[in-house]
Amino acid sequence: MFISSNAVTGSVANKVAKQAGAQARIMWFDAEANVWELSTRAGVADMVRKCKSANINTIIVDVKPLAGVVLYNSKIAPKLRRFEGKAYPAKYDLLQTTIEECHKSGIPVYAAINVFSEGSRAIPGGPAHSHEDWQCLQYQVERKLVADDGTEAEIKTANAPFVKGQVCLYGEGSEAAGELPANTVYLRVTADGMIDQCGIASGLAHISAPEGGYLLLGSGKAGSWLKGLAKKQSSLRLEAKDAMVRTAQVGDVHHAIFVNPLHPEVRAYELSIIKEICSNYDVDGIVLDRMRYPNLYTDFSDISRREFEKMIGRSVENWPFDIIKRSPTASDDIIRGPLFKDWLKFRAKVMHDFIVEAREMVKSTKPDARLGIYVGSWYPLYYDVGINWGSPRNTAEYEWWPQGYEQTGYADQVDFMCTGCYYVHPTRKDAIKAGDPEWMSVEASAQESINAVRDDTFVYASLYLMQYQDQPHRFTQAVKQCLKETQGCMLFDLVYVRNYDWWDILKSTFPNPAKAPHEVQGLLERLRTTGQQAKR
Repeated sequence: MFISSNAVTGSVANKVAKQAGAQARIMWFDAEANVWELSTRAGVADMVRKCKSANINTIIVDVKPLAGVVLYNSKIAPKLRRFEGKAYPAKYDLLQTTIEECHKSGIPVYAAINVFSEGSRAIPGGPAHSHEDWQCLQYQVERKLVADDGTEAEIKTANAPFVKGQVCLYGEGSEAAGELPANTVYLRVTADGMIDQCGIASGLAHISAPEGGYLLLGSGKAGSWLKGLAKKQSSLRLEAKDAMVRTAQVGDVHHAIFVNPLHPEVRAYELSIIKEICSNYDVDGIVLDRMRYPNLYTDFSDISRREFEKMIGRSVENWPFDIIKRSPTASDDIIRGPLFKDWLKFRAKVMHDFIVEAREMVKSTKPDARLGIYVGSWYPLYYDVGINWGSPRNTAEYEWWPQGYEQTGYADQVDFMCTGCYYVHPTRKDAIKAGDPEWMSVEASAQESINAVRDDTFVYASLYLMQYQDQPHRFTQAVKQCLKETQGCMLFDLVYVRNYDWWDILKSTFPNPAKAPHEVQGLLERLRTTGQQAKR
C-alpha cells in the first residue's frame, strides 16, 4: 500500500527550491508544552533569539490549542485562564508578543489554530463544552465483560493506549498499546470465551490477541480481577451494543473534543477565528491543524446524514450500518457497508470545501498572508480521518479508493504543507535493519508525501522530536532526510529542543541562513506551472 522505493519519482519542487537557494527550517511553538516558558516577553524573546542563531527561518505559534481556548486577545473565542492549576496572565497576548519578537529578528511568524477541536477533557473552557450540539456524534460500541461467576466489568478502552485501573480490550490484529505499569495482568481469550493464557507484563510489551479472540489488560483492582478469573478458569462473555455518543464522552488520545465540521455554526465560528487573526494581527499567515474528523466513526449526526443523502441522491435505510458496522470484539476490521466508499468521498469533500472557504477568508482579509496545513504523512491511511491532502491530480489504486476521490484533494489550496514523518528510523535501510517495514522511516514517509502532493505546493517533512531523545545523531540524520526528500523540515516542537539542548545541533545542521520556499516571491506560482508541465 505504501510507496515502494522503485516507485519514487523526481520532485520538481525540490529542484525549484534548490535553484532559488530556499529551504524551510520551521520551529513549532506548541501552546500546552511551552505554556509557561512562553508566558512572558522575556521567555519568547529568548526562544526567538535562539531560533535565529540556529538559522530557523519560520516560527509557527500555536494560539488556538485543541482545548478551544486561545492565547491571544480575542473578542470571539474564550481565552486560556488557568493551566495545571495556575492562573495564566490575564492580559498577556502570546500571538502579538511572538509577532513583535519574531519580526525584530526578521523571522516570519504563523498563527496555528486547531480547527475542529474545540474542547478538552483535561482543560475546561472550550466552546464544545457549552455547545454540546456542536460536538461530533460518534458511533461507539458499548462493551461489557461478564464472567461465569456473575462478576462483570465495563470496557471503556478498546484498541487505545492503556489506561490504569481499567480493563482494556484489544481485538485481533492489534496489540497492547502504550507504556504498561509494572505488574499489569493480561489475559488472552479465545473466540469461545476461554482463557488461553494469563501473564504479567510491563513497559512496551508486545502482546497480541489470539486469532478470533481478544486480549484483556488490567492493573490495580482491574488486574486483580483478571488474575482471579484466570485462577478460577472462568469463561468470559463479551456483550456489546451499538450507541451514538457525543465526542466529549469519548475524546481521543489527547483528550480532544471534536466538533462537527458540517454544523453551520461551527463553520462560521472557525472562519471567524481566521478572519479575526488576519484582521487584527500582522501575521505572515495561518497554519491549520486538526482540520479533520477524529476518526472513521464520526460524524453520524442528523446534519451529516442529510448532507450525505443529498450527495448520493437517496435516503440511507440502515444508518449507519449501510456505511460501517463496528466489531463487537474490537477487531481492527470493520464491516464495510455498501455505502462505505461514498462515505469516504463525502467526508473528504466536506474538508476540501472548508479549506477552500478558509483560503478565501485568509486571502480576502490579508491578501499577502499565506495558508499552511499540518497533516500526517501516512496518506494511504488518512481516509480514516476524512482527509485527502493530496493533489486533485493524484490517483491511486488503494482498495478503499472511491471513484472520483482525487477531486477532493486540496494540496493546490495551500501555500505549504507540513507532513508528520513520525518514525524513529531516518532511512528505509535503517527500518529494515531494525526489523521494521521500510515505510516506517522518515525517508519513505517524506517520499510518500511528495508523491501524493505532485508538486501542487511546497512540502516540509516534519519530525516529532521526542522520538529521538538521547539519540542526537539519529535526529541529525532524520533532519537530513527531510531536507533531502522535501523542501524543508518542520520541528515539532520547541519543548524538546529546549529540554535536550539541541541548539548547537541545529546550528550545525543549518549552517547558513536561507528563506523558506513559500516566502520567496513568485516561487510557488513557478512551481505549479513547471510541475504541471512536467506531469503532462
